[in-house]
Amino acid sequence: MEQVSKTNKINLLYSLFLVACTVCLLAITAPSQQVYAQSDTIVNFTLEDLDGNRHSLQQYLDKGPVYISFFAMWCQPCLHKLRTLRPIWDAYREAGFTLLVINTDTPNSLSRVESYWRSQRYDMPLLLDPSAQVFERLNGRSLPYALMVAQDGTIVQVDSGFLPGDERKIEDLVQQLIAAE
Repeated sequence: MEQVSKTNKINLLYSLFLVACTVCLLAITAPSQQVYAQSDTIVNFTLEDLDGNRHSLQQYLDKGPVYISFFAMWCQPCLHKLRTLRPIWDAYREAGFTLLVINTDTPNSLSRVESYWRSQRYDMPLLLDPSAQVFERLNGRSLPYALMVAQDGTIVQVDSGFLPGDERKIEDLVQQLIAAE
């Protein structure tokens, strides 16, 4: 009887361990969208573009809402996300919306970044964060990572990960922010 009881306890502990591991794994890998309170305001930053020109976040916020999307060349979901966001940029930039793309690759990869950017014929602003200081200051932990910022600097949404269909949610939010101006 005692042997059965020990076996049941071991099986129960093993099952609990597996459940805990599964929950942890899902929490780490699942994309998430977190909506921040209206009082959360983004801190201005300045980064260089591919030509060495300095750009501040504020110069884009002066025009309207900004979707800041971080990417790296090794991140295939990031590259896919850029392709799906391009039509949103094309549709709403005249209304003041900015799709601000920030690359986090190291300086050694700069030629690959530039080559890729030009080959895709992207015309949205591209800034470089090779030390990932801005990425970390904005609580970036993994890629793809993005923040939607209203014109007044309020962080409206933070996105980690990217799934098919997310671009529709992003476009809906862009429309809402432009209408609210």
